[in-house]
This record gives sequence, C-alpha cells and structure tokens, in this order.
Amino acid sequence: MGRRLLLVAWLAAACGDDLRVKEVLAPGTSPFRKVTLDDTPGEPIGLAVLPDGSVLHSTRTGSLVWHDADGGEHVAATLDVYTHDEEGLQGVAVDPDYEQNGWVYLYYSPALATPRDDPATPANEGEAALSGDPAGWLEFRGVLRLSRFRFEPPLLDLGSEQLLLEVPVDRGICCHIGGQIDFDAEGNLYLSTGDDTNPYQSQGYTPIDERADSNPALDAQRSAANTNDLRGKLLRIRVQADGSVSIPEGNLFAPGTPQTRPEIYAMGLRNPFRFSVDREAGAVYLADYSPDAGADSPSRGPAAAGKWMAIRQPGNYGWPYCLAPDRPYVDYDFASGTSGSAFDCSHPVNHSPHNTGLVELPPVSAPDLSYSFNTSAEWPELGAGGIGPMAGPAFHPNVERPSAIEWPAEYAGAPLFYEWTRDFVSALRLDAAGQVTEIERLFGADNPIDMEFGPDGALYVLEYGDGYFSANPEATLSRIEYAR
Repeated sequence: MGRRLLLVAWLAAACGDDLRVKEVLAPGTSPFRKVTLDDTPGEPIGLAVLPDGSVLHSTRTGSLVWHDADGGEHVAATLDVYTHDEEGLQGVAVDPDYEQNGWVYLYYSPALATPRDDPATPANEGEAALSGDPAGWLEFRGVLRLSRFRFEPPLLDLGSEQLLLEVPVDRGICCHIGGQIDFDAEGNLYLSTGDDTNPYQSQGYTPIDERADSNPALDAQRSAANTNDLRGKLLRIRVQADGSVSIPEGNLFAPGTPQTRPEIYAMGLRNPFRFSVDREAGAVYLADYSPDAGADSPSRGPAAAGKWMAIRQPGNYGWPYCLAPDRPYVDYDFASGTSGSAFDCSHPVNHSPHNTGLVELPPVSAPDLSYSFNTSAEWPELGAGGIGPMAGPAFHPNVERPSAIEWPAEYAGAPLFYEWTRDFVSALRLDAAGQVTEIERLFGADNPIDMEFGPDGALYVLEYGDGYFSANPEATLSRIEYAR
C-alpha cells in the first residue's frame, strides 16, 4: 500500500477525439489535496466510511478490505462470488447505528451452481446462448443477495450473515447490475438494481426482443418495465432489529397490490449504478446509464443520453420505453425487423410476453439533467465524451465535530456529480426548488467509481482506472481534503 500526497488541480474540461476527457493533476493550484490511502486496491467497486474514519472497500472478485484509521490494511473477508461480466461483490454500506450494532451490508453474487467456463475446452461453458431452446437458460438463473454481517475489526464474520433480499437475475450474459446501498434519515435502506439486459443486439436503441427463441435477457421489459420484478429499480425497505424486512409507507406500489413488488420506490431504470441519499434535503440523487446509439433514429428512437435526477417521490423513469416524457423510443419487432409507433410516455403499457407485472404503468417522470456524447448546449460544463454518469453525495458540515480537513461551507448542500468515462468530479448547484442551475468542475479522477464523505468532512474516493474487469494500475483509494 502506498501513502502519498498529491495536489489536485482546478481545471476546465478537455475534450479528445477518443471520446474521453483527461485532466492533469497540477501542484500548487488548488485548495484541495489528495491523500492516497491505497494505490493497489484490486478491482475496486464500492466503499463505506466508518464512524472512526476507517474505510471498507469491496472488490468485484470478492474481497472486502478494511483500511484502519492508522493506515493499516486488512482483508476483512473473502466471499465466494460469481464473476461473469459485471457480477461479483458490489456495494458495501454501514448501518446508521453501526456503533451500537456493528452491521455492515453487502450486495453480492453468490457462486451457486451456475455454469462457468472450463479453460481446458475450446467452448465457453459460462456463456448463455443468445438464442435457442428456452430450457437451456434455466441453469443460468441466479440471484444477487443483499445481506448484512457483523464486523468486528479487522474481520467480517461471514457466519453472522442475515439474508435480507434476493434479486433474481439471468446469468451468463452481460449486463447491468447496479448495486449501491444507502440509508435515509428514517433508517430506510435503499438499493439500486440494474436491468440485467444485454444491450448489444439492439443497435444501441431499446432492447425489447420478444421472440420466443431469444434469450429473455434481450428484453428489458421483463425487468425495468416490470412492476413485479426487482431489476431496473430503486428499492426501499426497512430492516428490523431481528433482520426481518418491512415496507415503509410511500413506495410506488402499496403492499398487497396484485402483480407488483412493494419494495419498488422508483422503476424504469437501466443501470442506476450510483446514487446517494441526502438525509438533510430528503432527496435521493441518482444517475442512470445511457443506451448506446450515436444519433436519433426516426424508426427506433432517441440517441444515447445519461441522466441525473433528484428523486423526492416514487416514480417511473421510463426505461425501456422513454428516455424522458418527451423522448419516446419506437416499438420494434425483432422478428420482422420493422418499426411500429412511438411509445406513449404519459401512459406506457407493457405487453411483453416476458412481463409478469401490470400492463399499464405509471407515467414517465423527467430527469433533472441529461446529456449525450457531444457537448451539451444546456450544460457545456460536462464537455464531450463517453456517457458514464455517477450521482455522488452532498457535503454537509459536521457542526458537532469540526475538522481541519473538511470541505468548505460554500459546498454545503451541493450534490457531487462524477463521470466515470470523462474522468472528472463536479458540484451541482441547486436553486430553492431543487433544480440544477450550475455545474462547477472541481478536479480530475481516473474513472471514479464510488465516493462518500467521511465523519471528518473529507471526501473518500475510489478510482477504478482504465480498463474493464481487471486490477488496473491507475486504481486508487484516496481522501480529498480541504487544505486550510
């Protein structure tokens, strides 16, 4: 583990022809400084800061690592996880009453008996077929688990696991897992889940393949648009002291509503990989990943757009029917290759044979911010490049525990927005109505994948580095301090 100081620059966006934004860390120009806590964090996915200032971070391959407050590093646990494509160990969170109960929450893919590739054979036994006999996909059915465990530093007690929720998924095919965990001021737990749908057979537009011999994972109507399915959602539950789960009042569907899951708070999401609950503002800041089309198509629908929203009430955010209330996709028959009518965003309906929920869905809610590959006329501060939106936390000063390294009061209440593909962190300025009025570019980061403010008022950041499904040399765990 390395431990060093780097000064972080205030710089404007720089756009490249390779659809990436890179920024240089220049010394002496910023009131912030970067303290690297771990420069070999593996393939980092999520982090959680404990009340004593120590940090837990997860790796997709199954390790949970604890960084104590004195700079020591310990493998707290190693879970046996399924790691095809994005699956593995995902989010980690600490109970609001951690100092009394010691609970740590993990969202992960248990190994189960899912087929895996045998390197000794030319075939890839771990890949599910895109088409064929539906019976062949049964062995690829799996789950992701939300569980909590007792943490007695330096070790997580795997034997103390309390299973809270299982999210059924289709394995052996890419993509979209989600996996963030957070709590609101009332102690309700939120979990984001991806649509678990392969996007690569739809020409960058909406994946709604209803053919009987197509893998169900090619149809996002079975998940994100399904009121009876937990995928493509923001879930909200209440975990009781004994580990049982109840449903808070005010979710999208009341308990007992036929063909619905009461855990759903928001639906119609593609891959809400990062969100953060602002406990003081009573809002959930959530970002949703974009589809891939490079241009609008009159026969298929709109081009790619990443979205950020401040969620203050339950709602449907439209996927896979609409990007926004005024941006519908076009119905498409994958068997004949012909287009139908544009979907009705004010009254979406789900007629997919894979749908097990309601046919008539809630109207589509609008995002607060959206952008595409090119520089946005409305938000030029975002620059141009790939689309990897991440919703970060809002800073709130700790008046009971002032700190010499906490962020300045001028950022109080401003949610952070970070871009995984464009390598930057920004602050969003909101007006009294909660609408975005300004985007302030703060500093660069190499594929930032998770961040959280600690009790010391500093920002703890995981950087994934360049590349996919690997321990990249640029990956780091660091603390961004305000240098008074």
